[in-house]
Amino acid sequence: MDESTVREAAEIHARATVERDYDTAGSYLSEETKVSAGEVMRQMPRPLTASEVVSVEESGGAFTARIRYSGDEGATTVDSRWEEAAGSPTIVGLEVTEKS
Repeated sequence: MDESTVREAAEIHARATVERDYDTAGSYLSEETKVSAGEVMRQMPRPLTASEVVSVEESGGAFTARIRYSGDEGATTVDSRWEEAAGSPTIVGLEVTEKS
């Protein structure tokens, strides 16, 4: 797994989140992360209108993708931690880092 693979997966995940395609968006979440995803979603603006993968950085064999979600009520930035699971990039952690 490399930075470009994670960036591509993060872009698909983010776009699916904006489009309310929760099956696709959720397919990138680990089982543990699915439990906490609802809390992150509640902190996002409604309705979502756009997403941008701001950065992807490697640290300790995992990657953090910083994604900015925008909507009519403002914007929320989420850090998603990605690790390889069963040969695919998988989100193993989510954290809201900024709201505006």
